[in-house]
Amino acid sequence: MDDKYFGHMIQDDISVIICDIRAVHKSESESAPPTTIAEELKQDLEDVANFRGSLLEKQSALYCKRLGINYSKLSDAEFRQLVHILEKSKFLKSYVGQRKKRK
Repeated sequence: MDDKYFGHMIQDDISVIICDIRAVHKSESESAPPTTIAEELKQDLEDVANFRGSLLEKQSALYCKRLGINYSKLSDAEFRQLVHILEKSKFLKSYVGQRKKRK
């Protein structure tokens, strides 16, 4: 119990220090961005979790979001091409395998 308490205290202290460092160096061109890539990805994942559609559509929407592409403006042909490209990913192998079984 004490370990958790002190762990949280230390993490809170580190967060305050990081915020202070960011504030001091905010105007410098080499300063850290206001959000980290991990924070942005977490937000994108939360946004896509609320997206209605199949797993493939959700994954496509996530890739588009990370690349700055407006998923809702993709034409049907563009979506099919995107899916064709994404099917080459080793991370979608399990989905592609299931998809082929349904046909």
